[in-house]
Amino acid sequence: MDMLLEHGVIARYTECPTCHRQVEINRETLQFTCQRRYQVDRRVRKCRSRQSGKRGTWFALSKLKLEDILYMTVLTCVYMMWLKMSFPRQSFIMRELSCSAHTIVDWSSFCREICINWCTRTSVPLGGIGRIVEIDETKFGKRKYNRGRIIEGQWVFGGFERETKKVFLVPVENRTVATLLAVIRQWILPGTTIVSDYWKSYDTLEHEGFKHHKVNHSLNFVDPQDPLMVTHGV
Repeated sequence: MDMLLEHGVIARYTECPTCHRQVEINRETLQFTCQRRYQVDRRVRKCRSRQSGKRGTWFALSKLKLEDILYMTVLTCVYMMWLKMSFPRQSFIMRELSCSAHTIVDWSSFCREICINWCTRTSVPLGGIGRIVEIDETKFGKRKYNRGRIIEGQWVFGGFERETKKVFLVPVENRTVATLLAVIRQWILPGTTIVSDYWKSYDTLEHEGFKHHKVNHSLNFVDPQDPLMVTHGV
């Protein structure tokens, strides 16, 4: 709770909507309860206006405990996004938190959406001479009818600059040559060394003013001839 208050995730104070007095949060109930006393017809009354401390925050409208939400957020963002580890199996989190698979899937999706929104808002052109940018594309969505490998959703194309750790993330309609080259020209500077997989839309990059290295993911995730040629960053 101290960490959430210190970083402003949950507000320490708010204004009472009734009497406009500053009210401090109750750390036990996560409620703002106004205790202002006032007199009406010689009787002393209390305002008692209440507001939820979770309103307008990451925790709003959820019945889960704060620590459970934070635990799932850490597992999703730290393990999957930053440490490049696969997300822990649902059964593990279900046992740890005693919650349903549907809840786990929902919160995992929330975390991914926040990361995507942040990347989209902070995207900047990458690369330049002497810089390496990893590129890849993926589809965010769900399996059709919850079966098989057919995915319904949104294609997203992104890049990661190794030297600065900066990224760009752009929603695209498809993975055709015309679509991806237009995005690459807009978001990656000429002279950049681009590392990608063997998707055919990247075959013309060397004719577009870029140095291009490929990693065949069907054989290995790291180029055996050059261990630095990987796309793990993106």
